Amino acid sequence: MTEQTVGLRSLLELLRSQLDPGVWWPAETRFEILVGAILTQNTSWNNVEIAIANLKTASLMTAEKLSAAPPDTVAELIRPAGYYNSKTVYLHNACHWYNKNDTDAAQYTTPELRESLLAVRGIGAETADDILLYAYDRGVFIYDLYARRLLKAAGFGDFKTYQSAKQRVDPLVTAADFTVAELAELHGLIVCAGKRARQLGGWETAYPLLINGEFNR
Repeated sequence: MTEQTVGLRSLLELLRSQLDPGVWWPAETRFEILVGAILTQNTSWNNVEIAIANLKTASLMTAEKLSAAPPDTVAELIRPAGYYNSKTVYLHNACHWYNKNDTDAAQYTTPELRESLLAVRGIGAETADDILLYAYDRGVFIYDLYARRLLKAAGFGDFKTYQSAKQRVDPLVTAADFTVAELAELHGLIVCAGKRARQLGGWETAYPLLINGEFNR
């Protein structure tokens, strides 16, 4: 296993100094964040933006209107995001959760809110944490594939699953004392860095460049 070379906060500073992630998460409302978190499963964000634009054009970007829309209509609107029949069902389930829980979400602890999200069919660990961080300002780290690849390159461990990474690294996230804004920024930076690393041939080649300040040259 690669020896750990930097701490999480140092990793944030390295990424900050060499990349600009733009705006994360791009959305106008909490509900739009929830919709985007579901639509982005197994597809690119560009495809999600098209699907979201379609829903907005159809005036369906509220939980009440989206849940009342015919499934065939929703499926056609979100077709660009792929898996549109399954995601139509997932969005309907998410609408029900949102209508029931959004108003009182502040009263839940983060573990309680996460557990309620995970009980919704179509919302897994990564999607739940996306929603927690960006819609409800909860301090969680997103252990997506981009993050796990970077964590491996930095020597934190070779994590095959979301949960294994979360279990091992969450104590380090807590110790780093990140703000919610920093965690949101870090997620955006990690995604941006992952795309750049792919252009460079993978993290085995790219990580030394990141450490040496030559990542984006």
